[in-house]
Amino acid sequence: MKLSKLSHAVIAASLMTVGAMAHAEITTSGSVALTSDYLFRGISQSAENMAVQGSFTASHDSGAYFTAWGSSISDEATLEPQSSGLELDTLLGYSGKTADGVGYDLGVMRYNYPGADNKPATKTEFSYNEVYGSVSYSGAKVGLAYSNDYFGETGKFLYVYTDYSHELMENLTGSVHVGWNKFDNDGKNKFLAAAGNSDAYFDYKAGLSTELKGIGFEAAYIGGDSIAEAAYGEGAQGRVVVTASKSF
Repeated sequence: MKLSKLSHAVIAASLMTVGAMAHAEITTSGSVALTSDYLFRGISQSAENMAVQGSFTASHDSGAYFTAWGSSISDEATLEPQSSGLELDTLLGYSGKTADGVGYDLGVMRYNYPGADNKPATKTEFSYNEVYGSVSYSGAKVGLAYSNDYFGETGKFLYVYTDYSHELMENLTGSVHVGWNKFDNDGKNKFLAAAGNSDAYFDYKAGLSTELKGIGFEAAYIGGDSIAEAAYGEGAQGRVVVTASKSF
């Protein structure tokens, strides 16, 4: 798949910014996590089993950043038994905050599934690109992501979501999330076609998070709506997911 014109524009803008500000400081950060189930947009990617995850970010003080994020996944996630069992995502973006406290973030992201693309069993390219953007203020966020050819070559895809988090008490934060997954209504997505040829579904999350001795803990209820359940079965059913993470 090729990057869209918008993807190229975002990459070019980010690289120009980094080039112009090359003398400024670059900071790095990362994290490792263990989760009882890896759900992406309401759908389990680990066959409802545990997953190991990690990330690394290099941030320029101009606002430009690069992130690599990875997670173990099941063979069922890509329908390819010879895959590496890995999702490895790369992001190039730009973020910041206005004087009024409004945050913004935009960039381009590549979802990679090593060993799964164009294999004899599926003859399908699962890796794909997205452009994304969001604005946030006082714990609330609204964002969207767009792909011109989504996971599994299922055509155009739009994701619109809203998040809200609030500190309920000292060292305890509550958060909620709702996302709308809109696919091309052309029959390419065989899962949604099996759910009555629907072209969209909602996913949700409600969670509590805290930190103990430098380790973050989150317990959340995550899943998809009835359309997602009809399309993806038990993988989209709501469940409690527990995650432990360590940042560095």
